[in-house]
Amino acid sequence: MKKSLYYRFFYRLARITFPRAQTSFEVQPDEAAVFVCNHSAIRGPVMMTLDFPRIHRNWVISCSMAGGKLSESYAFHDILFGNSRSFKAPYKLLAKLIALALPPILRNDDSIPVYHDRRITETFRNSIKTLEEGKDVVIFAESPKRYSEYVNELQRGFVDLGAMYYKKTGKALKFYPVYIEKKNRKIAVGEPISYDTDQLAKKQRDAICEYLRDGIDRMARNMEPHKPVLFLPQRWYDAYGQYEDDFYGYWKMIYSADTSDSNK
Repeated sequence: MKKSLYYRFFYRLARITFPRAQTSFEVQPDEAAVFVCNHSAIRGPVMMTLDFPRIHRNWVISCSMAGGKLSESYAFHDILFGNSRSFKAPYKLLAKLIALALPPILRNDDSIPVYHDRRITETFRNSIKTLEEGKDVVIFAESPKRYSEYVNELQRGFVDLGAMYYKKTGKALKFYPVYIEKKNRKIAVGEPISYDTDQLAKKQRDAICEYLRDGIDRMARNMEPHKPVLFLPQRWYDAYGQYEDDFYGYWKMIYSADTSDSNK
């Protein structure tokens, strides 16, 4: 995909703002795979986009790419944590500006949109096609449920890519844990775990997510001392705490800004 002038401008701006990060691999990947990262607020997606040395596509929440009211709702709640603000009007205005600026960047970055309705099948089909083309899929799978000071619990649905990939190719898909650290500009990639087609899907979801979560936590603890950047700040928990165990309800609240989109 040819990048637009608009995208190239913001890419260069990000390149100036974010110093280059170094990637280390415990095991050098030998084929297309899924890389599951801690989010580290905005830094995780930005550092992977700018500096991850392998050809890849990021999973990105669809409402951030949609534009209009839906992207405004996403920006207000998920970027600006609007419900935590005493004076909301300035943040609603800022959300409108983000909703204008952000979607063209994400669309031009060849991101894979992630849906929270039946269109999730498009996300999975797009991801399998990407892997078949020899490109990696990068996923930021943390949920609001806290696990440690370095990583949250992981959402489990992405693991089903393993079953779909095996059905399409006859090969076991590998999942790599990735810890992204801002201060020392590190992208640490751990040893992978392969999807086991002899196990039940639910057992695979649990086993793979626990392995990846623990791998991210282990690599973080083995790094030189640093202050971790959490997926969500305390401000989010203060204002949206009822959603810590109900991430589906959180996204339903955001999508309710555009019911025509969520009912498609």
